[in-house]
Amino acid sequence: MTRIRLLGPVQFVSAQGTASRPGAPGPQTVLAALALRAGSLVTVDELIDRLYHDDPPSSARRVVVNYVHRLRTHIDRVDTDGGARPSSLIGTTADGYVLRLPEEGVDALRFGLLTARARRRARDGDPSAAVACLEEALGMWRGPALAGLPGPGAEDQRRALTEQRASAMEHRLELLLECGHSAELVPDILRALEAYPYRERLHGALMLALYRSGRGAEALLAYDHARRVLADELGIDAGPALRALHAAILAEDRALLTAPAAVDEEAPARADLVRAGDQDPPPPAQLPPMPCDFTGRHDQIAALVSALTGGGEHAAAVITGMGGVGKTALALRTAHAVAGSYPDGQLYANLRGPDGTPCDPAGILTSFLTALGIPHERFPASLVDRTALFRTLLSQRAVLVVLDNATSVAQVEPLLPGAARCAVLITARALAAMPATLTVPLVGLGPDDAVELIGKVAGMRRLAEEPDAVAALAAACGHLPLALRAAGARLATRPAWTVAALLARVSDQARLLGELRVGELTVEAVFELSTSQLTPRQASAFTALSVPHCAEFDVRGAAAVLDLPERESEAVLEALVDAVLLETHAPGLYHFHDLVGAYARAKARAELTEGERREVVRRAADYLCAGVVAAVRASQPLAGPLTAEIHPRRSAGPEVGDGYEAMAWMRRVMPTVAAVVEQAAACGDPDAVALAVDIVTLVPCFEEIVPLGQLAQAATALVPAALAHCGGDIAGTAHYAAGVILKTHSAPASLHRSRAHLLQVLETFEDAPAPGDGHRPFLLVLFTLAMLAELELQFGNFAAARGFAERSVALAAVSGDRELVARRRTVLLRIEVEDPDRRTALDRIGSRCRELMDVFTRGEDEKWLIRVMMTEADSLLRGGGHAAAARLYRRVLERARDRGHARNEAECLFRLSEALLATGDTQGAVDAARDALAGAQPTGEPLLMARSHEALGRALRAVREESAADDHLARAEELYRGLRRPAESGADAMAGSRPGAVRQHPDGPRSPR
Repeated sequence: MTRIRLLGPVQFVSAQGTASRPGAPGPQTVLAALALRAGSLVTVDELIDRLYHDDPPSSARRVVVNYVHRLRTHIDRVDTDGGARPSSLIGTTADGYVLRLPEEGVDALRFGLLTARARRRARDGDPSAAVACLEEALGMWRGPALAGLPGPGAEDQRRALTEQRASAMEHRLELLLECGHSAELVPDILRALEAYPYRERLHGALMLALYRSGRGAEALLAYDHARRVLADELGIDAGPALRALHAAILAEDRALLTAPAAVDEEAPARADLVRAGDQDPPPPAQLPPMPCDFTGRHDQIAALVSALTGGGEHAAAVITGMGGVGKTALALRTAHAVAGSYPDGQLYANLRGPDGTPCDPAGILTSFLTALGIPHERFPASLVDRTALFRTLLSQRAVLVVLDNATSVAQVEPLLPGAARCAVLITARALAAMPATLTVPLVGLGPDDAVELIGKVAGMRRLAEEPDAVAALAAACGHLPLALRAAGARLATRPAWTVAALLARVSDQARLLGELRVGELTVEAVFELSTSQLTPRQASAFTALSVPHCAEFDVRGAAAVLDLPERESEAVLEALVDAVLLETHAPGLYHFHDLVGAYARAKARAELTEGERREVVRRAADYLCAGVVAAVRASQPLAGPLTAEIHPRRSAGPEVGDGYEAMAWMRRVMPTVAAVVEQAAACGDPDAVALAVDIVTLVPCFEEIVPLGQLAQAATALVPAALAHCGGDIAGTAHYAAGVILKTHSAPASLHRSRAHLLQVLETFEDAPAPGDGHRPFLLVLFTLAMLAELELQFGNFAAARGFAERSVALAAVSGDRELVARRRTVLLRIEVEDPDRRTALDRIGSRCRELMDVFTRGEDEKWLIRVMMTEADSLLRGGGHAAAARLYRRVLERARDRGHARNEAECLFRLSEALLATGDTQGAVDAARDALAGAQPTGEPLLMARSHEALGRALRAVREESAADDHLARAEELYRGLRRPAESGADAMAGSRPGAVRQHPDGPRSPR
């Protein structure tokens, strides 16, 4: 079969037996990494760690993909057995790659299988069979493992494989001695000692072989030579097993002539004897107590216990995560659970000192050696020698080593046991390059576990008394265990406080971290420890990136905010991820944990000047504006005129893609847009305000796919900011943006404010600017007239609505743009359909709609094609053509769904429900209304939700589900009541409106664009 050779130069061996080198060292390194984990997933990040010593370049992921492609090409070229494509040996998954090859097909893995089989044969009393297995295993070596491969991964694996080879060689020689071979083994042992001069088992084998061959004096000289080598070059004395053998030879112990010298690697250890006659020291039991309030983490515990007790050799588990996430608690909970599997003891060390500085591994080894019974006078001076002694002592033991708060692989490596039956459990904020059986990246607790932890600390009565407040408090703590414990402890020491009172205090971002402090228990100190390890550039980026309230940012966005080249920006971001101060859930996208973000913003307020913070907000607004402009240009028919007079931008902006990709980008960034626009309005920087005005003016182009209501506060705040810091044109544009956004709220108070802003646009730019006066004034007035027509339609003022619509049609005609005129005529037709005193017969409205459909179809204007089709369907519905209306609504629905127009989809569905109900298709009406309600809720628009509830209530009543129908109709009436209520107050009362007008006259097309 196809094979991979790693025990020497890396080779791919085809099914026909042809051996070849698979490319340059880079692809070979990737193949070796996959082969050593054959049948298991190897992630791209792990492959990157194998390839690069230090920070990988930004192109590292592309390099890995390229190397895999080259490997597949090589395999296809070499392996031509006529079956399935050989390159299918390397399978692709979502996170990385899998080498689809059995362990027998990789010589390094087969080597491990054979040595394990040899140990079993030896335990079963068949040393000859065990020797045969070991000789077959050793015969596979063709030189140094992974010969010539660079990179940290290859170095680690080469070291591990070389250790396995040496152990197998020792075991073979000891088994041959057990089989009665002595004199003929001496040359083999001497050759082994040339390669491994510090392995005491080889020295012991030589002494025993010489003694059994009648060469007792030479055996004693061999001991003297071994002691000198260990003392002169390592600074240590011979171990107890070697000393005991020396004493037996001196005493001419004839039992040595027949007793086997080989020690079963699975047998209880004897290497813990320190001096002849001394009592054995007790096994170390250094685990700290498990936290009594430990909560949740059941899946992680199960995975860790399985990794540490599953029978695998050299088990190593790593728990990573940000400060305060509960790594130590989970490690202790796991360590206590598996302690019974390690009868020779448990060693524990905190690798970070009280002041937060990393501990010297030499000092940690001092405590470990002491626990293992070594007197201080026997401690070797150098770290290398202490590590060698430590591993020698554990070579025949089953010990669990827990290393808490590790800072680097270099700190951990000297503390790792080399014995197969030992295991290590490590916690660290990040330890990417650490080879491990299992790595558990830890995040905050789930909502239920977070609530339970607060209850355990503060008292379970709190959960019963204020369940909602406790859940909200857990969310405010970011579900971070340290923060949850601090909040619970604060409540426990203040029994008179309610949970709601503490929740109110932590809801203030400026006070949040200060409230999560009880005595020395503080979240802020944990984050300070992380930031203290940053370079000046990383620390500066950490604070600057927190200033814009971005839900998420990419490399380009960070580069724009930091004013750095993209490559440098990515290096800084990845360094912050490694320090667990940033999180990433997808390649190239980053965000702050809520509490880390609050800490970073507090640092920014303290360390950055107001001018520096203002500059960061300006850069963020500039970047977002460039992105919104690109998205409009990629997806909107009027993109050129709409973006012709945008405020100058410095940033190239993000890559938003074309068409649907641009709209998807817009959906994703809306929370960030709302937050940054509001910041720009408050910062007082004229450029930032102007850029924010442009953003909010353009976002309604995407009203069918994003809920605009989330921009209401920001859009309103921009108006006074633009008046204070910018010119008249920008202020007039801010009025327009606020008018468009506020209209989505549907409530009369918001609609009146919308109308006031839109009327101010007409006052700013005058009633009828010509296109030659500039694209922005002309389009703003044109759009404003159409928007005012829609507002009056919602108020039930049909005459006023018709007047504004006719003015918009006339103004559009001045431009000579047929499509622009068609859009305005669609608004006018919508009014005609809704007006009970319409001037145009419904059948004529339908024919005019079809004329406009042809215009929009030729212009590929899907947004307005959908709107005019909806208008025709409405005319059919009102004219009694219910079945025809239903058919047309279904066509509209198909288009809206295909193009992701969520709002149009919801509006079409409740109207379809009405049409189906009229045709007698009651179940279809129920289904359509349910879908309408599901689509309306994410928009946050009260009128759309009210119409959907009403449609569902009527449909349910038709199928005699009276109780459910009453519930939906009551909810609809409640929403309608809220929409009507503000109209009854003072100066904002609707002129010309009538009771129920909002309910009877639904909102028309969302925007005149």
